[in-house]
Amino acid sequence: MMSEEDDYFRAGEALSSILNRWQSKIKEGMSLISIAEDIEKEIMDMGMKPAFPVNLSMNEIAAHYTPFPSDRSYVQKGSVLKLDAGIVLNGCIVDAARTICFNDSYKKISDVAREAFYEAVKVMKPGARIMDVSRAIYESIKNGGMKPIKNLAGHKITKYKLHSGIDIPNYISLSLYKLKPGDVFAVEPFVTTFEGEGIVLNDNRVYIFSFKKNVRTSSSSEKTIMRLAQKQFMGLPFCERWVKKEMGKNLDDRDIAQLLRVLAKKGGLYDYPVLVEARGMPVAQYENTVMITEDGAVILTEKG
Repeated sequence: MMSEEDDYFRAGEALSSILNRWQSKIKEGMSLISIAEDIEKEIMDMGMKPAFPVNLSMNEIAAHYTPFPSDRSYVQKGSVLKLDAGIVLNGCIVDAARTICFNDSYKKISDVAREAFYEAVKVMKPGARIMDVSRAIYESIKNGGMKPIKNLAGHKITKYKLHSGIDIPNYISLSLYKLKPGDVFAVEPFVTTFEGEGIVLNDNRVYIFSFKKNVRTSSSSEKTIMRLAQKQFMGLPFCERWVKKEMGKNLDDRDIAQLLRVLAKKGGLYDYPVLVEARGMPVAQYENTVMITEDGAVILTEKG
């Protein structure tokens, strides 16, 4: 019988393999929706499930962009692309991201984000405080001559919960939470140029949602979406594309988008707006899921 720890390691190895392959496979001009759906299919073909829709966030978009059903977006020439994906296996979630640069001028922010991640891992061991980890991230980014995104953070992961209420910010936190064996965290430095504002703002585009609470409705379509959100999507983030696969025979894309927004307004769903750097500067991200052990930290989503 597989243990919870085994599930984390299996999911982490699978996600690492997928990201490594796609990091070199993605090219300028490729369709975003094809990339997202192919990666999600690969995860399911492995007998696992996506923990959230594949995020493909370009340039000044820091996070939460997943293609919508009729999306014609493509990887732009000279862009910087954040590929962020997750896997859930028996409730155990892993989350990781890589930045792909198609312009050498963006390589610096990508390298700084990656280095900040490793500086964080160096201090992650039982008894270390979140304050210590966040300081390592902040100082690494600052020493690299770049700016952290202050209002984005890494996060503790528990079974079926991607964000469990304890964050690892990209600036010095005052959190006194001490890491303990068995803790699982997604550590994800977000970095922008020195000219950037260092914060992200909500865009008016929203393509990702998750279950919040049951709400009263007389609409059969709304009831179906709420059932999908809670049961099939396990309370984890989902997107318009996934709903279309379940309900597309009866509803068109516009209807689905409208229903999701209505349910969010009613308080039944959380919504996750696309996040954009406040001054329109490019953003890089480097993320892995890390498990705390008696001996330190194990990176679950990175081979080698």
